[in-house]
Amino acid sequence: MEKTAFDIALNEAIFSYLLMAVIAALTAVMIRGIVFILAASKKKAAPAAATPVIVSVTPARDEGAAIAAAIAAAVYAVIGAHRLVHIGEAQRGAGWTTEIRTRLHTSHTPRGQR
Repeated sequence: MEKTAFDIALNEAIFSYLLMAVIAALTAVMIRGIVFILAASKKKAAPAAATPVIVSVTPARDEGAAIAAAIAAAVYAVIGAHRLVHIGEAQRGAGWTTEIRTRLHTSHTPRGQR
C-alpha cells in the first residue's frame, strides 16, 4: 500500500507536534529544577548580624547656616555694615526664555512665510 502525500504530511505533523510537546515538557522540568536549586541555596545563607545604631546627643550642624554666616562676614569685612537680603542662586531673566520660544515657534513656520 502506497502512502499518499497527505498521509506523509499528516505523519510529519503529528511527529512534529509530539516532539514539540516533549521538548516543552523537558524545558519546564529544567526550569523547575533551576528554581528549586536557587530557592534551596537562599535558605542556607546565614542571617546577617545586627548592626549597632549610634545616636548623637547633639543636633546635626546646619552647613547652610555656616556658609551663610561666612558669606555675611566676608561682605561685612569688604563693604562694611550692610544688610544681606538674599543669599542664593541668581534668578534668570526672561530674555533667554523668550529667545528660545521665538526660535522654536519660527522653526515650525513654512519657509516661504518667514
